[in-house]
Amino acid sequence: MQLKKIVPAFFLLSLLVHYAQAQYIEKDPPKKRTVPLDTTQKKKERKFDAGEAVMICPNYTAQFPYASEKQRYGFNSLFSMQILYKTDRNWLFGVNGGFIYGTHVKEDYLLTNISAGGLFITTFNDLTSIRIEQWGMNIQFNAGKVIPLQTKYPDAGILIMEGFGFLQNKISYNVKASELPQLSPEYKKGYDRMDNGPVLSQFVGYSFMARRKYIAGYAGFQFDAAFTRDRRPYDFYTMSVLNDKREDLFVGIRIGYILPVFLKTSEKEFFYY
Repeated sequence: MQLKKIVPAFFLLSLLVHYAQAQYIEKDPPKKRTVPLDTTQKKKERKFDAGEAVMICPNYTAQFPYASEKQRYGFNSLFSMQILYKTDRNWLFGVNGGFIYGTHVKEDYLLTNISAGGLFITTFNDLTSIRIEQWGMNIQFNAGKVIPLQTKYPDAGILIMEGFGFLQNKISYNVKASELPQLSPEYKKGYDRMDNGPVLSQFVGYSFMARRKYIAGYAGFQFDAAFTRDRRPYDFYTMSVLNDKREDLFVGIRIGYILPVFLKTSEKEFFYY
């Protein structure tokens, strides 16, 4: 009889204990363990390796003449366009071509036998003067190397380039042939003293080129040595044939803008704290 009374009582007590535990859990749930927040901020940095690129480079060179060039011309300017291919090891190969222009012509006396005090009589019986200028061209094949100075800019650094090509100079007389028949295109050849020949060049400077930025360019010193010869069959001023060999030297300061077109991406992403 006692066992029959004890079992229901024990069963009822168990229900009351489970009910109390359930009420306790609902009212005061256990606290979860929390991991302390990392107050440091995750940062991302992009880095690049030197990459293959095509470089389009308009440039300007202020040139100071020496040797035979100095006897005929003074300061002049070279406006040129350069196209280079850069390897992923920063070797450069390309071409450069430009126009030489100057206003300091020392042999400005070549037309004295057809002028009167520096003035010329036109077909309209007017007196006119002529502007005398230096015209020329410099076309080269180039090869060189970029030596990086910072890992942040692997495509930029000290720039060294060598060149070989063709150089030509002549005296230009700015006048219309219809006004002065004595200076028609054919007669001008007897007064322009055109000379040309092979040229060797060297450039030493610094180039800057950052990825995803429009600020890119280079600057430095340009040295050109041309081995030219007079090419006209007859000179009207001396009434003789000029066939002199010349050594035309130029020392210049070159600045240029670089428009790079990268052929392959070499971007890397680094995460640090």
